[in-house]
Amino acid sequence: MAARSPALVLLVLGLVLLPGPMYGAAFDRLDGPERHRATTGYVATPVNASNDSALADGYAHHVSFQSSDLQYRHVAEDHRAPNRTRRVLERAVRTGEATTGDDAVRSDLRKIERNHTFLTIEYDEYYQFSLAEGDGTTTLRTSRATDAEIAGAIRDEIVVGYADLPPAERQTFRKIRNATESDSAYRPWSDEPVPEQTLVRANGTYYEVEGMSHFDDFGPSRAVLYGFLASLVGVGCLLAAGLFAFHAWLSGRGETES
Repeated sequence: MAARSPALVLLVLGLVLLPGPMYGAAFDRLDGPERHRATTGYVATPVNASNDSALADGYAHHVSFQSSDLQYRHVAEDHRAPNRTRRVLERAVRTGEATTGDDAVRSDLRKIERNHTFLTIEYDEYYQFSLAEGDGTTTLRTSRATDAEIAGAIRDEIVVGYADLPPAERQTFRKIRNATESDSAYRPWSDEPVPEQTLVRANGTYYEVEGMSHFDDFGPSRAVLYGFLASLVGVGCLLAAGLFAFHAWLSGRGETES
């Protein structure tokens, strides 16, 4: 009887602990909506925005349209005549001017003008451009852009002041900058917005916010992991209960035989 009492306690404890992962999953549901860290780690790197050449070299592609991009499906799908438009763009860059009467190309050129400040064929030469509408034609004119002109466009178009960020983005930016100063990357929660603009100006310093590292984060939650550990303890309790029961059975058999 003495051996049966601990066996019963261990049996009950083991049965209670065995479904541990289910307890963990239930706890996650009680804790509110599922929340995960982003798989990308972000850093905020200081940038020398007073150097026009460095600014142009590093960020001109953010304010320019490269004609060869029209060969990619995701870009071509947004244009009516991608191949013909690409040829007009490249001719204008090479010769300084190109005229077209193709309505689809004219529509594409106007769209490019609305969304981009410079044109490029290769990412080391950038061109200012303008459209002149004629009688059923559009003329595209280009001229080589200077580093100062490109840097000015970058400061105007892809820089946002810290005070102009929405409150949630300001909070995320602070966390990213603090993590960067500690030589690490910050992984935002899935509901934490990262600043959309490439460059953020804070206290007179320009910071580039970019994703630098990637993490695989598809494992179970901490509560479920603890549940697995509890389940292992439960299995151990059941095994121990079996041993106690077997020992009690052997003891009872020996007493009967004697």
